[in-house]
Amino acid sequence: MRSPLSGDTVPAATLLARPRRRRALPCLAAALSLLAPAAASAYDALAAPCAEDPLQCARGPIAFQRKDGIPLELDFDTGWVPPSSPLQVHLMAAVFANTEVSLSGALEASWPDALALAAPGDPEGGEFTCNYGLGVTAEGRVSLSVLGQSFEWTGDIPYIPQFDFQVHAQDRFEAWGWAPGVTLAGSTDPQRLASVSVGDLIGGSIPGIEGGFELDVAMDVTARYATRRVAIEAAGAPVSGGDITAEQGESSTTYLGGPSVDLDVHPEGSVQYEGTLHLIPAFYVSLLGREWSIPVADIPLAFPRTERDWVFESERVHVPLPDLALDKQEIDFGAVEVGQANVELVELTNAGEALVDLAVENPAPESFEVVEPALEIDPETSIDAAIRFAPTASGEFAATLLVRSNDPSDPVQRIAVRGIGIGAPDPGGDGEPADQDGGCACRAAGGAPPGSAGGVGWAAGLSAAALGAALGRRRRRAAPRDPR
Repeated sequence: MRSPLSGDTVPAATLLARPRRRRALPCLAAALSLLAPAAASAYDALAAPCAEDPLQCARGPIAFQRKDGIPLELDFDTGWVPPSSPLQVHLMAAVFANTEVSLSGALEASWPDALALAAPGDPEGGEFTCNYGLGVTAEGRVSLSVLGQSFEWTGDIPYIPQFDFQVHAQDRFEAWGWAPGVTLAGSTDPQRLASVSVGDLIGGSIPGIEGGFELDVAMDVTARYATRRVAIEAAGAPVSGGDITAEQGESSTTYLGGPSVDLDVHPEGSVQYEGTLHLIPAFYVSLLGREWSIPVADIPLAFPRTERDWVFESERVHVPLPDLALDKQEIDFGAVEVGQANVELVELTNAGEALVDLAVENPAPESFEVVEPALEIDPETSIDAAIRFAPTASGEFAATLLVRSNDPSDPVQRIAVRGIGIGAPDPGGDGEPADQDGGCACRAAGGAPPGSAGGVGWAAGLSAAALGAALGRRRRRAAPRDPR
């Protein structure tokens, strides 16, 4: 739209940018409302503007938890001990670890270098818990000779509870738990795991025998969790900047435009276990006035280091972004008389889901005026921005306006403007400025009479009431969007 105005008499306020709302058709709005629940389920976290830089940074909270029961590489078999003893025990043990790791932090996307990615962990955002269970089976052997009689017995020692002995350890730490990680150490004093009467157990095989079997158990265990990397994917593929592998590490992803981006993120690490199991058996019998026993001894069984990969399920973070589009990249104002002005409107559209903040750099303000060089545009909103050409001398004029914004894909856009200034007409001829209602002296660049196709009627039609209405619409913000 072009409007020739008198540069001396038309208030600059009449050229202010005018917001225009884009409203969906009723049927389309209804369809979008039906799709809203499906859209909400497409991601796990919605990024919000960062407090320290809300125009060029968004942060989405992420949290992960994994719990697993892991059989450690521990399958002990003591064999028959003590060797060559009239009383022997055979112990077999297995250790299981029930482990849980929880992590919380954020995925942060920032620009204009689109898109820089970071994953700050929360202070005290990690929790590491281990519970160790023990399963033990036992056999006994009796080989006695009393008064020339030999007594033999071999069999299971029952009533030893399985997985009843546990060690619990828990600690909180700063996420993500980068190397060397967080370590849990737990130890127990000897605890009585089983006590069995030998008379009840083998009295039927060896009449008159008495005694008992006891088993004490203790454990020293160490577990360590460490995060190796935070993996990030976009559209099902690893981001171009690779994984984040250290505290304060960064990554990046290629961004080619659009209202938003979805990023899938998950940590990967490992859990290591090592320790020592202490089995302390006691086996004693009496028969025909004689007694036998196994000396109380600690049988330490060190289990080898066991390591398990620890991969968490991904969280999807939806990052709203600003997306600025200009409907014109070139404006030709044509021929304009010196002392008058032409105005062109450029439609600025924020097709994104986050606020657009822009400023226009004008290298030739003496000839081309950007009426409102700094603007904020709400998501899914368009406005008309006015650019005015008012030549001060005859000749050709040209400049390139730089539209700088927080759009990650197009932070700098250009509008080439040009126009020609021509000499003013003879004040005594038909070119005499027309006297308009309200005291506004306006005319068309080609000498058109008021209200003609030359456009002077546009200026004259901006009555005080219309101007007030235009100013009332200035920079009105859109209604808040449903984050779902």
